[in-house]
Amino acid sequence: MLFIFLVILFSGIALGIPIVFCMAIANVVMLFIMDFPMVSYIQKLFTGMDSFTLLAVPFYMFVGEVMNRGGIAKRLLVFSDSLVGHIKGGLGHVNILSSLFFGGISGSAIADTAAIGGLLIPPMKEEGYEPAYSAAVTASSSVIGIIIPPSIPFILYGVTTSTSISKMFIGGIIPGTLTAFILMFVTFLTVGKHKKDLNEGKKNKFSFKKVFVAFKSAWTALLVPFIIVGGILAGVFTATEAGVVASVVALFLGLFVFKELKVKELPQVLFNTAKTTASVLFLCGTASVTAYLLTLAHVPQELTSFFSSLSDNPLVIVFFANILLLLVGFVMDITPAILILSPVLLPVMQKYGIDPVYWGVITCINLGIGLITPPVGTVLYVASGVAKVKMEELVYALIPFFLGMLVLLVILILFPPLITFLPNLLMPVK
Repeated sequence: MLFIFLVILFSGIALGIPIVFCMAIANVVMLFIMDFPMVSYIQKLFTGMDSFTLLAVPFYMFVGEVMNRGGIAKRLLVFSDSLVGHIKGGLGHVNILSSLFFGGISGSAIADTAAIGGLLIPPMKEEGYEPAYSAAVTASSSVIGIIIPPSIPFILYGVTTSTSISKMFIGGIIPGTLTAFILMFVTFLTVGKHKKDLNEGKKNKFSFKKVFVAFKSAWTALLVPFIIVGGILAGVFTATEAGVVASVVALFLGLFVFKELKVKELPQVLFNTAKTTASVLFLCGTASVTAYLLTLAHVPQELTSFFSSLSDNPLVIVFFANILLLLVGFVMDITPAILILSPVLLPVMQKYGIDPVYWGVITCINLGIGLITPPVGTVLYVASGVAKVKMEELVYALIPFFLGMLVLLVILILFPPLITFLPNLLMPVK
């Protein structure tokens, strides 16, 4: 049954059919083969979308839209520049650090690429950075947005596998921070080949006064991720309710504090949010039908048997599963990949005693790397459009950043406490 599903899915993708419709067609074919009534498709479709937890998705997408227009991203960028702008490859480091702060509010890699890229790629070009390299730094750093809390992929994974989203948010703090450090290290090593003038130390001196002034302007925006994480840890609100809090705070900052978001822009912000949310929810509904049918067809059990035939060592199983995820990330966007594969692979991992939160964070990071790999990487197309560079030039410039993220993935696989330590410490099982 899995073979039939995959053949229909990838045949449709090859023909240019949107993936959600490919999944729907494959589901209908499986229903006929399994002799299920068509009404069960509709029931499972709406059940997959009818989730309180999924309400977090439109709220965090709304936050991303507000940040783009409300001056929040600009202030985060200035604060980042005051901290790391003096280092060799300064604007590259500013780009990465801005993504770390931005991701702590929006939870979206695409929103990060559009906002930070639009603000930083033009000045990077003016300072002598190659356009493709500027786009590569922007694209790779945007992946931090889906690792650092809050994270929309974490929400989708939690919904489809009944894993604690709050624990996954906390579990993403260390990996997200490590991602920023690794990308900054790669930038430091490679910038010399991609920038004409490297005398940044003379142009931009570090100054505590400059940091204080920038922080004074940005501190209200920087409070948002602390409110989200702190509120979840204190039990004041759930991860879903945190999205509402973040939306209210971001809207208040954009309208009344920074005053760069206009009331007349709100209808467009709401329309963009609704349009993106509709596509995600339709994917969630369709993927829930897929997961239901594949489970009835005993696909998880078949996968467990397959992995068991490879090895009895959990670490080996995790590595093989990650190779599978990496290959899937090349040809499938992160949202459908999470929705389809998570409920199938998690039972296999649990059989080997692997922590669901650990596996969830690893899954999202692995598939997040697919956002910057051709041919389907959505972030690639956004970065390419913002920087106005050819795709092949961007892909070539991304290679060292891609390798750096692979190194990080291996480190996280080998050292699970980097993911599980904080959730177990701050949210122990009672």
